[in-house]
Amino acid sequence: MAITQREAFAQVMEHLVTHNGGSGHGYSQCNRMGDGTTETIRLSDGTTVTIAGGDRDCSSAVITALRAVGIHTFGASYTGNMKAELLKTGLFVWQAMGVASAKRGDIYLNEKHHTAVCISGYGSKRGDLLAQFSISEKGTITGTKGDQTGRESNIKPYYSYPWDGKLVWKSDGKVLNGSNTEVKDNTDPDLGDTRYWGPKFNRALQKQLGTTVDGVMSGQWLSNKPYFWATDRGIEWTKTGKGVGSDMVLALQKKVGCKVYPEFCGVQGRQMSPGTIKRHQQWLIDHGISCGPDGADGYNGPNTNRAVAQAIKRKLYAA
Repeated sequence: MAITQREAFAQVMEHLVTHNGGSGHGYSQCNRMGDGTTETIRLSDGTTVTIAGGDRDCSSAVITALRAVGIHTFGASYTGNMKAELLKTGLFVWQAMGVASAKRGDIYLNEKHHTAVCISGYGSKRGDLLAQFSISEKGTITGTKGDQTGRESNIKPYYSYPWDGKLVWKSDGKVLNGSNTEVKDNTDPDLGDTRYWGPKFNRALQKQLGTTVDGVMSGQWLSNKPYFWATDRGIEWTKTGKGVGSDMVLALQKKVGCKVYPEFCGVQGRQMSPGTIKRHQQWLIDHGISCGPDGADGYNGPNTNRAVAQAIKRKLYAA
């Protein structure tokens, strides 16, 4: 029997959270879009889907699983914009808690903190079960690759949580045929998925700014992560106040006009701080590139990353 997108999505989520300790998919906000590898998942009807390998956090797991079954997720990138962006697909409606029980494939959402997927609804033989990514083995936002505890990603009975509501499927979606590859929204042949700042962004900027080309933004303080959050791999996060930061970031700060010696208006030398991000955004805007409806707000999300991609393609960072 042919499989629908709704059922395929639920099966992909089950795959992501089912594993042995020390292997499979662990929890990481710092490497939340995978490790650069791919893996093929065979679904119950023999259909295969291809998805990024490696770790996830709660929202990137849901987003990449949807994309793996051929669903264009628009700008969805974290819990704060999942509702608005996934409603654009036309596949979901928003339902308040307490209206009706979730069914397999429906998405529970707290827009500030967490998301999980119903893989077995209330009253079913298996009971009301959720698939989710929870926390690293260290109890922090990142840890060793893979699930070290068997609980970083998991299936557990429904639990009381301050859910804002549910993204409920309107129907079962399209029928899949044969094989599907993860949808690469906003994909550029040189930069990859331009919503997320990763190694390809770093290498391109390093070449144009004249710094060492290694694809890594080194020594970034974790306190800046809430502002520089739409990232893939290639960001080396470290304890706030430790490390020397990034030569590439220092070159970028100089390029866009940040005053970094001494620290000025919240701009930390070699750090992608809110001040650095805001000045960078204004520089992009001054060059005729939109950073989205919020403009220069000091938050580096998908809209800003798309703007950076445009600037890279125009070689605006060239020394």
